[in-house]
Amino acid sequence: MSLKMIWIDYCENGSIHGLRHVVQKNGRSWERFLWILLLIIASIIIIVLVSSSWEKYSYSLMEVVIDNPRYPLNYIDFPAVTICPINKIMYSKALSLVLNKYSNDSDMKTKWSNSLQVFGRMRFPQNTNLHFFLQNRSVVHIPLDDISDIMLKLAPTIEDIFHKCFWRGIAYRCVDILRFQRTEEGFCYSFNSKTAKRNIKVDNIINPPFIGKEGELFPIRNNAAGERTGLKLVMYNMSNEFFPDDERRRGYNVMVHTPETFPDVSTGYKLHAAHDRIYRISVSVAQVKADDSLNRLSKHNRYCYMYGAKTMDDLPEFASENEDTCYSDCRLKTVYDKCNCTQYFFEPYKGLGTHCGIQHIPCLIVNDVIQRNPTAPIDEPGFFEWSIPVSMNCSCPSPCSFIEYTTELQHDVRSFINTKVLSTRYMVDVEVNYRELFATSYRRSMKYNTQDLLVSFGGVASLFLGCSLVSIVEIFYVIYKTSVELLQKHCCETCYMEESDSETPQHPFTN
Repeated sequence: MSLKMIWIDYCENGSIHGLRHVVQKNGRSWERFLWILLLIIASIIIIVLVSSSWEKYSYSLMEVVIDNPRYPLNYIDFPAVTICPINKIMYSKALSLVLNKYSNDSDMKTKWSNSLQVFGRMRFPQNTNLHFFLQNRSVVHIPLDDISDIMLKLAPTIEDIFHKCFWRGIAYRCVDILRFQRTEEGFCYSFNSKTAKRNIKVDNIINPPFIGKEGELFPIRNNAAGERTGLKLVMYNMSNEFFPDDERRRGYNVMVHTPETFPDVSTGYKLHAAHDRIYRISVSVAQVKADDSLNRLSKHNRYCYMYGAKTMDDLPEFASENEDTCYSDCRLKTVYDKCNCTQYFFEPYKGLGTHCGIQHIPCLIVNDVIQRNPTAPIDEPGFFEWSIPVSMNCSCPSPCSFIEYTTELQHDVRSFINTKVLSTRYMVDVEVNYRELFATSYRRSMKYNTQDLLVSFGGVASLFLGCSLVSIVEIFYVIYKTSVELLQKHCCETCYMEESDSETPQHPFTN
């Protein structure tokens, strides 16, 4: 079959509409011209619309839709709960370990007392308060290498803080379900936190999170909601363990956060010791899952970070599945860069420098504001130059997938059958429970995905030319047949030329 016949056969029998009229034997010239013109116009329209669809696909917006409004709680980790005493130093321990050594030197005893209280009040984001505390007070410069050890020895233990602990209505020893936790306000204790301190040799088998076979941590979960279905803690008010001149209200700072992150102390609830008061923290859960379609967008166009990505080129300096941990690490770096030290409740930054001492307090006060402010966006309306304070030089993009715990603090009054005055009436009683029996699950995906792109391509091509994926296969098939025909023709011509050369007689006088 000749090349012309191959293409005529394709035009007559192919699935693209209009081609058969172009090669129709009895067709008039103006009719063929009209069909050719229509095919050209249809092809141009298809190219324009396909280009528009491709651009929409490449720069598509994201959408967040409700995936399941009643997502079961048993698929979600129970939140971590961190408890920080307002009083970071037990006065009885301070007396026995430090102050009683200077019982005959009241001036030195006062200096040590002031210095210890300075470290007991050191915390983010209230370092500025140290300025007012230090006014007209004499202090002693504690050796920088000893500060953390001294504060750890003077800090209240689990037994000093907690009277009773309950999980889902069942009493447990508090030391069995709580762990030591370093935070930006000092030494605290956490329940169900992956960032809390672990001691593999003496780890209790019932203390969450639990260690898997490959070393991974599994936080505890809960499938119940309402009063006394979660964590309940009864804590001493420790009123007698405050320094005599410490007039702060007795109580605790309680934070509810994701198990994977360090607690953000600036978002905690202040729970003060009050007569017959019960605190209830109700937790609602929302889960956002990112679709794999987000991977085709760049970080700039995605506005969130896929922490599961294998490439490390876009990783922020402090990669985490939560912004709180990123900002906490950023503040740690900022304090080190500005003051060349690390506050006592953390290990020295990257093993460099020392812990912050009394001599570093002015630097911490000066740089208190910078720790509260991340870098402001550039060229965004509303961020006026005069309104932007000095900020940390770090970027903490929000994750595309995350779990959000929304909390609400409620107060209630305890009812006693025994009307006698009990010491427990001034204890701090707090419960952390789920509010509902379900969570809300959301799905974050591209508004215009690959399936939409294929449907758009197919719809446009079918509408204007009546073709489909099979039509594309037909074109490749015709091109294949054409190539075979051309190759055969070329081979035949080559063979003919060689035969002609061999049959040509030579002249007798030709060498």
